[in-house]
Amino acid sequence: MDDGTGAYFKTLAPGPRRVALALREAVLRAGPELTEKLSHGYPSWHGRDWVISVIGHSAHCNLQLVRGAELAAQFPDRIEGSGKSLRHVKVRSEDEIDGELEDIIDAAIALDATSAPRSARAKPRRKG
Repeated sequence: MDDGTGAYFKTLAPGPRRVALALREAVLRAGPELTEKLSHGYPSWHGRDWVISVIGHSAHCNLQLVRGAELAAQFPDRIEGSGKSLRHVKVRSEDEIDGELEDIIDAAIALDATSAPRSARAKPRRKG
């Protein structure tokens, strides 16, 4: 763990900490090329762009998918939220880190790998 992520995990209660660390391991297995760091105060993994974060709550963790809206139709029973881009998967126990969740992580990493970094994407112009 680097860039403060270890300190973040230590702040979590034991149950969410176990889930968060198991999510971290799943992300690292799927994307060993990703860079781990604190982003917006939470452990995050970055490839070409910000891909995934883990956020601990009192009774669960959210696996945040930065471009989750683009994946929601593929995994409608797992991906939650209504954000324009950001969506999440609630994970209450290590048992919920299953093959489908690993597929979601793989899809998020693949989506990042096939796109231009956010800084290189054309930004829409506002009509004035």
